[in-house]
Formats: sequence, structure tokens, C-alpha cells
Amino acid sequence: MYSGRSQTVPLESPDQVRLPVRVVGAVTRDHELLRGLLATGAGVLSGHAGHFRRGSVDSHQAVFVYCLKGGGWCELAGYLHTIRKGYFLVIPGDTSFTCGTQASNPWTIRWVQATGKYLPAYLKHLGVSVQVPVFPGGEDLQLVRLLNEILKSLQRGPEFVHLLRASQALAHLIATLIDLRQQRSLYSPDTVQKIAETIIYISDHLDERLRVAALARMANLSPDHFGQLFKEQTGCSPRDYLHLLRIHRACQLLQQSDSTIKQISARLGYQDQFHFSRQFKAFQGLSPSQYRQSRPH
Repeated sequence: MYSGRSQTVPLESPDQVRLPVRVVGAVTRDHELLRGLLATGAGVLSGHAGHFRRGSVDSHQAVFVYCLKGGGWCELAGYLHTIRKGYFLVIPGDTSFTCGTQASNPWTIRWVQATGKYLPAYLKHLGVSVQVPVFPGGEDLQLVRLLNEILKSLQRGPEFVHLLRASQALAHLIATLIDLRQQRSLYSPDTVQKIAETIIYISDHLDERLRVAALARMANLSPDHFGQLFKEQTGCSPRDYLHLLRIHRACQLLQQSDSTIKQISARLGYQDQFHFSRQFKAFQGLSPSQYRQSRPH
């Protein structure tokens, strides 16, 4: 996850385009039809082992990410989220983030960056936030078509007609996602908060054995219903989420501390250092010692 140098841009790829700030300012000033919602960038990114990005999204902007294959993760405001094939990630404005691909199953994603005075209202209807930024979109060719339309329109240049086509395709994309969310949503805002509280609990008790039944009682749900809701909200089961958090925290400790591998494994609830090392290598593609040696000096 944390190999290479950090980046200060949202997401980059060879097949990408981003409107300069001065162009965004000019078109939103001169063209009323683009003030409400404007696509300001788009691209395609294929990850590889150890591939990650750090960045930030300015206020009044958002980034939409669709996972076409493979899987990855994103950390927003202290929450760690998994992204797998068919899932959308929405990074709201005024947010710092870190994203990375799974070493064992690198992702391919499409992304779109947007701005506009109506964007907060779109995100509100979509039901996303820094606590709940991931949701299933399914393997829908219409979503891919709309994302491709946005990218191709922006690549034709910053002329009004091309930006209008891109922004109308973006509005269509968001409307489609809102419809999908309403059809597939399994939880109310109150339930979202309950699941978020269990996520915080797991994050604060990484060294303890996970008991799904106890977490379900905490959320006042049956174990089966809790597991279903947890997976929709995070993209994985509670046990897989605990494993992801432990490996994620291990990466931070290996990069930022001088603790021994044995100390780190014990701190994260692994009674067997060698079991921890096997689990770490299976997820990261490197042993803990190799990962530590790869950190920048």
C-alpha cells in the first residue's frame, strides 16, 4: 500500500484529461448551463502491486471512481473502505484521501472529477459521505458507456459543446446511480450510523478476536442481517474488514516505527508471528521485512 512517493493530485493515468483551473473558472463564468454541474476531469487507471495515491479533493468538487475489475481500498477521514469489481467510490469535496490497489488482485478503475453549485445536492440524493462513500453499482455496461462518453468528450477539447456533452453524461450517470441506490438500498440513515459505530469499534480493537454476533447485538440486528448490511456498506464481511484493517495498520507501523515484526504482530492480535507474515505477504505481495526495506528514506 505505502510504497513509492505520495501524490498531490486526485488520480492519474496515461489515459486521462483534466481541465486547467483557469478554464474551469472561465466556462462556469461564461456558460450558465455548466455552472450547476461540470465534469472537470476523467481517466482510466490500471493498478499494479504497491500502486497507491495520496491526494485531496477541493471543496465544491467530488471524484467518482468505478472499479471495473480487481480490487483496492481507500482511506477517508480515518475510515478504511474496500472497493471491488462493480463498486463505486465517491470522494466528497474538501477531503484528503489515500487509495491503493490490492497486491494480489490489482484493480482497473475509471474516474471522473466534477464541480458545480448543484453537486452537493446530487451527493445528498446519492446518499454518500466520508463515512459511507462506497456502494454497489453492479457490472452495468451503461455505466461504462457514460464514463467513456465523459472521457472522450473532455479529450475533444475545452470548447463549450464538448464540456456540455461531458457534463450531461455525468448528470445521466449520477441519475442512474441514484436510481440504483434507491432500488438496492437495504438500510436507513439510522442503520448506517449503527454500522459506522461497529466499524469504529473494530478499528479500536484490532488486537481482539472478532465476534460477529457481539457486533450484531451492538447494532441491534440479527447476525445475518448485520453481515448483509456490513458487506453492502464496506464491500466486505466483518472478518475480511478486520483483516484489511490489521494489514493496513501493519503497513503504517512498518513504515513509521522501529517496532520488530514480532511486536507488530502481537500488537495486532496475531499470536503467531509466522502466521502474520504469511497473511501479510498474501495480501501485499511482500514479506513484512521486504515491505519495510521498500520504504522511502
